[in-house]
Amino acid sequence: MDIKWEYADGSTCAQQVKSSKNQIGKGDVVAWCKELKESHAADKYQLMLAGPIAAAVLDDSPFDDVEVPTPTSVDTLALLDQAITKVDRYLTAQSIAPIPLPLRESLVYELVARMLQASIHGKCMSRAEFDGWLLSGITAAYPHAVSQRLTANCEVLWSVLEIAAPVRASDRAFELILPLTVINGGASTAVVEMFLLRVWSTTREMRYRPDSIVPERAEKEYDTRLRLGRPFGDFAIPPQSSVEQVVMFAPIQQPGYEVGEWQLGDYQIELFVKYAAHSALRSVKKTTITIRENEFSVLTSNQTRFITVSNLDEYLKLL
Repeated sequence: MDIKWEYADGSTCAQQVKSSKNQIGKGDVVAWCKELKESHAADKYQLMLAGPIAAAVLDDSPFDDVEVPTPTSVDTLALLDQAITKVDRYLTAQSIAPIPLPLRESLVYELVARMLQASIHGKCMSRAEFDGWLLSGITAAYPHAVSQRLTANCEVLWSVLEIAAPVRASDRAFELILPLTVINGGASTAVVEMFLLRVWSTTREMRYRPDSIVPERAEKEYDTRLRLGRPFGDFAIPPQSSVEQVVMFAPIQQPGYEVGEWQLGDYQIELFVKYAAHSALRSVKKTTITIRENEFSVLTSNQTRFITVSNLDEYLKLL
């Protein structure tokens, strides 16, 4: 046995690797399979071949319940190319951004050396240990790729939009309150630096920035909630946890963006989040809301109104 795999369900697989530049005949394969099966080293067995083989090997396998997968080439450069491709796929599955080819090649060469050293001493390498070594190697050589992974397991939940009158009545544009939940399912602390709202219709374009963290509605009038609020700032989400924030957004007064009273009709709203470990904004959700006459009551009532931003209606249309 050259390699032994241990799976999460407790099952095991023993592999033996044989290679030759000359043709591998059926007789040798049968003998190797018998020897491997009689080792009683695992629940399942595979004979891994590299090089040219006789047609009868593929036609008549398995032998003694030992699987004989399709042989690979003995061309070491081709094998390294395959390994580089598979490492790339593995990194993608781990939500690590693509890394340069020279670094991938270096990782494969170092991985081969580590595996060889471990096999000499019969050392077991767990999946967690493998991932840890791989990430530490990439972090040292190419930290940008891993910095994107730090926020890959973060999600922002948003299902309700609350509209309110602006502090300065002359502006007339609604202020927007979003109850947001940030969930960090990763292994590292994530830091939220900011949110951004893009609001647009067929006739206007608006941008909203986070202004403060306010209490939930809880029957309080809007101006009371504002007084009890605090300025918006960076906040951290520890691994395997979540943080809830009720964020008040105010329109950005900047050339090209509207800050006046909204008009009746449909508006597209897109929420973005900026993580400290990520260089760019990340889109969280895009939705459509409809502003009707009733919404304008907030301009004079010191109360707010809720608008759902759930996509349930869109899904129901597909049924």
